[in-house]
Amino acid sequence: MINKDSVSCDETTIRAPAELVWEVLLDFANYGEWNAFCPEIKGEPELGAALHMMVDLGNGLQPQVEYVTRLEPCHTIVWSMENKPGDPIHADRTQRITPVDDATCIYSSIDEFSGEAVVPMVEALGEQVEKGFNTCAAGLKARAEALYRSRSG
Repeated sequence: MINKDSVSCDETTIRAPAELVWEVLLDFANYGEWNAFCPEIKGEPELGAALHMMVDLGNGLQPQVEYVTRLEPCHTIVWSMENKPGDPIHADRTQRITPVDDATCIYSSIDEFSGEAVVPMVEALGEQVEKGFNTCAAGLKARAEALYRSRSG
C-alpha cells in the first residue's frame, strides 16, 4: 500500500512459527536464496549496526546503507537511513512478525518517510518499493514454510 508518507507490503500469513521466520529474516548471509528484492545484505542484526545492502528498485541492484535502530527479538526489526538533520528524506523500515498460533504468524513491512522530498520520492519510487516489499514477503514466506516442513519431518 502506498500512502503520502509510507509504503508497505501486503500483510502475509506464513505457516511457520514466528521464531523460525525471525531466524530467516535475520540470516543475512542467505538472503540471496530467497530475497529477490534485497539479495545481498552484510552486517549484524545488532542495534546501531550498519547494514550494507544491494536493493533492486527496478533498475538493477543498487547499494544502500541503513542502520539497525530497533530490535525486539522474534517480533520487530527496524533499519533506518542515516537520517541526519536537514536531509531531504528520512526513512525507517519496520519489519514485524506477529504470532497467530504456535505454527503460524503474520509478516508485515512498512517504510515510513519524512522530510521535504517525501512527496516526489514516493511518487517516483513508491510502486517499486511496494513491489519489492511484496517480493520480499513472498520470498520470506516460501523460505520459512519450506524450512518448517523440512524440520517437521
